[in-house]
Amino acid sequence: MAPMIAARLNSLRSVNIKDPVTAADYFAAQWVNPSDIFSVLLLLGPEIVQQAVAQLAGRIITPVAFSFGWVAYSATALLSMVGEGRLMPETDMLSTLVIRADTGHVRTTSSWVLGRMLRDLDDRYDEEMENEEAHVSPWQAISAHPPSAECRSPGEQKKKKKKPWEALHISVYEVIDEEGYKHGVPHRDWVWYSGFLVILVQLVIAMLPWVLHGEWGTFFITAYGNLLALLEGSLPQWRKEKWSCPRKGGATVTLTQGNGSRHAVVILGKKGVGLDLEILARGTRTSAPSHFTRVAAALLTIQWIGLLITADGLEIDTWYLLGIGALGSIQNVISAGAPRSPSALGVHIRDLGQPIRGKRVADALKAAEQQYPGVGMSLVPIFFPGSMRVEPSEFDFWRAAQQRQMGPNSHGTRIDNLPPPSTSITPYQEIVEHKSMF
Repeated sequence: MAPMIAARLNSLRSVNIKDPVTAADYFAAQWVNPSDIFSVLLLLGPEIVQQAVAQLAGRIITPVAFSFGWVAYSATALLSMVGEGRLMPETDMLSTLVIRADTGHVRTTSSWVLGRMLRDLDDRYDEEMENEEAHVSPWQAISAHPPSAECRSPGEQKKKKKKPWEALHISVYEVIDEEGYKHGVPHRDWVWYSGFLVILVQLVIAMLPWVLHGEWGTFFITAYGNLLALLEGSLPQWRKEKWSCPRKGGATVTLTQGNGSRHAVVILGKKGVGLDLEILARGTRTSAPSHFTRVAAALLTIQWIGLLITADGLEIDTWYLLGIGALGSIQNVISAGAPRSPSALGVHIRDLGQPIRGKRVADALKAAEQQYPGVGMSLVPIFFPGSMRVEPSEFDFWRAAQQRQMGPNSHGTRIDNLPPPSTSITPYQEIVEHKSMF
């Protein structure tokens, strides 16, 4: 399109592109070969590159295409390696909570994996409930009954029946314990394969100037840029940080954004199988980058700077490079934000297909406690920070649930529920009395 504009300018008046003098000359020359802009664009958008790599990292090769922003990102990654030592970004799903069912312990997660998993599951739930009934508050309820089917007009009867309103929807998942599901190793999906497809298309485009008029510079920059991108995104440190937790199972936990959210995800723990999501929530098991990782990051940054200098010297066929960079950036943006299944994120869980619903949050929590003891009770302080009120008919149920949570378990007895002191002298009292004698 741009070369056509330049040709049109040449037809209107004499334009000197080789030695521009007037403003029209400079404009036409820039549109024919915008050589300077490509090197500038290589410095834009490092955050998108980081998020794209975070989404796809986990296997031996991370297929993130060469695009604008890689040079700036390489410098940012090197600074992170020298400083805090982290490559993975923190979650962009703010206030994501991980609640352990048997203890009620709550952790605000910084894990990219858990945040993205909850985001995608929430979006899926929102799509399912797109055609739901309008919410009517208890104090707004109308005592009159809705019109019967005989009283409705034919048009109203033909309308698709809406789903009932849900104050809280609790999805229940179980950990997959089958061959072919290695926890902490993501399954490949269309997002992962799209990286290789875009790289292939980029190389084909880059070969056009070489085939047409023997200029191989565009192909060299594209091929070397993609090689550096594959090496940078495939550093082992990415895998260590992305799933920084034990992989021998964990407790039953609930993922939700807490009070005000209409969706919660319960993942039933299985001994010896799966990721320990409670530890993954904070990522405290991340090992410091090795000397190899730091040296590799430094060498890659030097190579990226060299590629930037080389690209700045290319003054012909720059439209091909701009198209290649734009195509790579589109792939980066799609990879960074595309919804994915939990297995594509390395968390292999299966929906049991038995969600817990309730028109009142309290009803949903009670049903959750009945089916999975500990789950409903652990969510009471999350959805009712000021405590939940119940009818007298439910006193016995919630009293028993509270006793289960407060009672002794394999870890011992809660210090806020200790039994009364015995009349016998404890070892601590003996020490105190012994010291008081001197």
